[in-house]
Amino acid sequence: MAEGKLKQEITVFHGVLLLVGTVIGASAFILIGPLAAKTGPTLWLAYVLAAIPAIFIAVVFAQLGTSFPMTGATYISVSRLLSPVVSLVMAWSVILGISLFVLPLMGLGVGIYLKAMLPAMGSGTLSQLFIPLVALISLIFCTWLNIVGIKWMMWFQSIATGIAVIVLLIFGLGGSFFANHSYQTPMFPLGLGALAAAIVPAYIMYTGVNAMTELGGETKNPRRSIPLILMISMILLLIVYVSITYALTGLLPWQELKPDSVAPAMGKFLPVTFALYFASIGAVLAAITTLIGGFAFLSRDVMALGRDMVFPQIFGKVNKRYGTPANSIILLGAISVFGLFLALGYLLITNSDSLIVELATSGSLAFMFMSVLGCISVLLIRRKMPERYQAATFKLKGFWLPFFTIGGAVIFVGLMIVGFINSPIAGATIVLLVVTGLIYYYLRRWQLRRRGIRLEDRLSRVEEI
Repeated sequence: MAEGKLKQEITVFHGVLLLVGTVIGASAFILIGPLAAKTGPTLWLAYVLAAIPAIFIAVVFAQLGTSFPMTGATYISVSRLLSPVVSLVMAWSVILGISLFVLPLMGLGVGIYLKAMLPAMGSGTLSQLFIPLVALISLIFCTWLNIVGIKWMMWFQSIATGIAVIVLLIFGLGGSFFANHSYQTPMFPLGLGALAAAIVPAYIMYTGVNAMTELGGETKNPRRSIPLILMISMILLLIVYVSITYALTGLLPWQELKPDSVAPAMGKFLPVTFALYFASIGAVLAAITTLIGGFAFLSRDVMALGRDMVFPQIFGKVNKRYGTPANSIILLGAISVFGLFLALGYLLITNSDSLIVELATSGSLAFMFMSVLGCISVLLIRRKMPERYQAATFKLKGFWLPFFTIGGAVIFVGLMIVGFINSPIAGATIVLLVVTGLIYYYLRRWQLRRRGIRLEDRLSRVEEI
């Protein structure tokens, strides 16, 4: 089949909804309960603190996205400004870290909250299989929706995100007025160490704020639109996260919070049955929007890797009929299904609360690794590619360039150390991804050299995608 071309369909309005929907996800419903149980009533403060590195990365990627307004911008910039092997290890860690851990978590979130709307299901075999089956169907559906076109995906994402955000704002702002402040004292019952440890998994709910840079080639006027999308999205996300975490810990005792606690908490100030269905619908849509956006953003990195021949070239092709990187999307769908089975195996030896926090921490660490490299790349743009720096509509100058790039890199390295200390399983997972990425890169380079192709030469050029 002849190769097609990507279509520039994304406006600022749709970009905000696409980005917010991807970032919020079911984590806003299923993560905050287990995390509050490990942190205490000041979980809202962890989200305020987690917003600091998120702001750094939003500013840094506004510069990067307008310097490289193309599909797969993060991978391309790191490979050209830093090192091909470093960029592959970064992309490998993020692609596998998100598709193996975060996307299956969102699929399970769909199942958890759909089951909450069916209390009569009981505890038989059907009940036990319901959540895994729904998760599997969700992963397959979102893979298909990404394949059939950016326009259909964008509109579905916009509507679903709008509903999910409305649910969260009603819960967060409304619940804050009915908060029982006795539940929120003392402020640090588990100590400041628990608050610090919560910042890393909490950051998973900000990861992806840089994701619009991956869709630069499909965004209308990307040099102007990307900074606006990032700024508006960050403000909206901060309002949502602080309000929902404050409301949750004020409506129910933090010691009792679980993955499905949002609906009971909402039932404290809304009719119980209405709250159950209202919260469940919001959670299901939030999970689906993250799945849709995750496949969209990650597949563009896979496509860029295919164009560079780092991955097999079949993944660099655009489907002529749909105008999407269908092969890359199918690959991610297969990986996420495999990740779902890994998660279900983990559930056999542990509990869901532990799984949720570990998956969130693994995803956060992968994004933090990418963020460190993104900060270093932006620091180098002006010296290594001055023409791209000058063409950017958003530029870091003077004091602000080292402040956001070096400062951001230091913050993310520090948070990664905290994450490794507090979650050895998640840390070991990231190390494993880095090692396997290194092995893959050198095997691929050796394979291409046998065909007379120097991978380093291909990665010295910047081609618009």
